[in-house]
Amino acid sequence: MDPISLALMAFGAVKQGVALYKEVSGTAKDVTNIVSDLSKQVGSFFEHQEKAIEDLAEKKKNPPKGVSLQTIALENVLAKKRLEQAEVELRELLVYHAPPELGAVWEEFQIERKRLQEEKLAAENAQKKRKEKHAVKNVSSWTNGILELQLVLQSWWWPSSSRGLCMPSTRITKKSA
Repeated sequence: MDPISLALMAFGAVKQGVALYKEVSGTAKDVTNIVSDLSKQVGSFFEHQEKAIEDLAEKKKNPPKGVSLQTIALENVLAKKRLEQAEVELRELLVYHAPPELGAVWEEFQIERKRLQEEKLAAENAQKKRKEKHAVKNVSSWTNGILELQLVLQSWWWPSSSRGLCMPSTRITKKSA
């Protein structure tokens, strides 16, 4: 099943969870499990939403063969709109109909999501810098190795005034007459 459908199914489960919470809270039953299930479904929605966005980006890079670009463009736009609309409805659901125990859950969620995104970006940038530094270090080491090899070969192969004009192992000696 495609990620967009999974995200929309998770959103539907969140709606059902909120409705169930309202029904159960009116009868004063234990609502802890419902809040926990609601949290899992919201998380599932965002996981599938993220996967759907990654799939759309992949389709941009490698469009499927045999399908017109107009069709792909329309499908991409409609998919993004469905995900955006589902997130707007989720926000409204959590702002206006969420259990009071959760407080300002959407605002806190937005702050936490932004913090995590910034940390992830910083970690990715740090890893990228480490890789670049390591690559430069490897090139530098490789270049130094080549220069050292060249120096050794030059000192061994190139003629020296004390050795004559040949390789060290095949010196020609003058025969005495």
